[in-house]
Amino acid sequence: MPRSAALHGLGIPQDRLQRLAATLGMPRWLPSAAPGDGDASRVVLLFGDHEAAEQPTHWVRPFAAWIEAGARSDAALADSIARAAGADLYASITTATANHLYLASRIVAALASRRPLGDAQRDDMELALHEAISNAVVHGNLQVDGMKGLSVAALDRFSHELAARIADPTFAGRLIEVSARLEPDAAVIEVSDEGNGFAQTASAGGAGPAPSGRGLDLISAIAEQVELLDDGRRIRMRFAL
Repeated sequence: MPRSAALHGLGIPQDRLQRLAATLGMPRWLPSAAPGDGDASRVVLLFGDHEAAEQPTHWVRPFAAWIEAGARSDAALADSIARAAGADLYASITTATANHLYLASRIVAALASRRPLGDAQRDDMELALHEAISNAVVHGNLQVDGMKGLSVAALDRFSHELAARIADPTFAGRLIEVSARLEPDAAVIEVSDEGNGFAQTASAGGAGPAPSGRGLDLISAIAEQVELLDDGRRIRMRFAL
């Protein structure tokens, strides 16, 4: 990571944690370590299930990266930890956990523990980030189309399809990645998913969801700058601080 980092695990077998730490050349962090002391200044939290991610105290200093182990291999986890090296804040979690956890508030809390944010500024940033994460979860990884109209039938279809996809391990296990970089006067936050994006799919013979919608309009109204990348699989937002 940009500065010294340590690895801490919750719900991870100790032998696996020790193996990863040795492979990556990272010291282990213990809760008794004082935040800001050496390697404790930036801690990567590797967790086994969503219960660890629910704790608000795990989303402020000294933690700077949150990676869900799930069924991922050691090599995949090492890759995520390496990707965290290019960010000031980083999260890589499954769709199921992102759907269960209000991730936007956790990320903004982590950011606010490093930069002062006014109440209105914090609320706006959290709203925009929530929209981006929701789009990544629902339309990206779960591949559920938005509601067509406001009828009861449309709501039932949407709710049924969403529940069916989140119950499917193939979709629920896809990853959501959030990466934040702090500049002197701004925060640049990216949200990525593993969906099909906007690119045409030969199997469907048509185009994916169009890069528009109320969520994107809301994000564009709040953020200073918005970019859609990787055929819509990644959104980059710049917020003035």
